[in-house]
Amino acid sequence: MSTTAPETPAKRIGQQNALGRPTSQDVTTRMLTAVWCRSVGTAWTLELRELDHDIVLGTIRDWITSGIPISQPEPPETLARELLAERGMHLFSDSSAGPCTHNRRGIGYVCRNAEVIRLANLIRDDAADTGIHPIALATPWVMAGFSADIAAKWIHEGVRAPQAARHTVHG
Repeated sequence: MSTTAPETPAKRIGQQNALGRPTSQDVTTRMLTAVWCRSVGTAWTLELRELDHDIVLGTIRDWITSGIPISQPEPPETLARELLAERGMHLFSDSSAGPCTHNRRGIGYVCRNAEVIRLANLIRDDAADTGIHPIALATPWVMAGFSADIAAKWIHEGVRAPQAARHTVHG
């Protein structure tokens, strides 16, 4: 581990529970799954679904039509990013998000907080090495007030939780 510790955040943002995981009240980090669907109407639809471990698909929160007929191949991810950006949302690519069926294919995870998505992309390899999903690893850091760059430095150093980073600096 480096002898020079990365900076800690100047202030906290969002809410946390005792375990440092995001609470459901923080809509800036609420994750949705994004799924291309061709079973509704005549055009490919981007379904945004809540993450729900009790049901396979999760509750639909929004439908965004692509304008591409279902007779055409599945729309590209770039179109999904554009449609989401128009609504102030950001995509973390992960085809395992959501179902993969004849009519639906997972695209990734979506939230309004660009910093969560940016950090998840910066730490994708670190997360894979630990078996923790990049979104699950990134969210508590951003909720604790760390920028993506600072949190990525800590995570690259092997620190997995923001509380441990604070303890290392303030300990």
